[in-house]
Amino acid sequence: MKFTNLLILGLMAVVTPVIVNAATETVVTKNSDGGTTTTTTRTYYYSDYDKNDNGILDSDEFSIYAYNRWDRNRDGFLSSDEWDTSAVRWYGPANTEYKTYKFWDKDGDGRLDSNEFGSLVSTTKLYNTWDVNADATLESDEYATATFRLYDTNDDGALNMQEWKNSQ
Repeated sequence: MKFTNLLILGLMAVVTPVIVNAATETVVTKNSDGGTTTTTTRTYYYSDYDKNDNGILDSDEFSIYAYNRWDRNRDGFLSSDEWDTSAVRWYGPANTEYKTYKFWDKDGDGRLDSNEFGSLVSTTKLYNTWDVNADATLESDEYATATFRLYDTNDDGALNMQEWKNSQ
């Protein structure tokens, strides 16, 4: 692996908790003989969205996470500008599966609410593109990989300062 990629992965491990709250889970298990206790700790980086605290994002939780990331001005709706920016970043410029903003605006009010967006996520199977091992759970490594891919808008395998600022 190239040094640059290792450096980026290290940077992501350090800065990802700054982007979203991290949660640590401790699992305590007893050996079969009832003697010693083994403790394992894991960290996941989406605790604000993991409403059932199971350490993974299910498809409903993911939809809320994605909606909040797309809603850049935090007004509770997606504007056509937010759509234009985020749809290309999350689906890629060549992907036409996400169709147009007007197509998803089912009530025709000129903005997408969370229900309309949930329909989009479900129909286009966006969650499945993040869940690379297809086990119906989004784990930390899948989340980190997909998030990095979102931030790396020029697909060069590194984050420049502008890409980092745009991710916030």
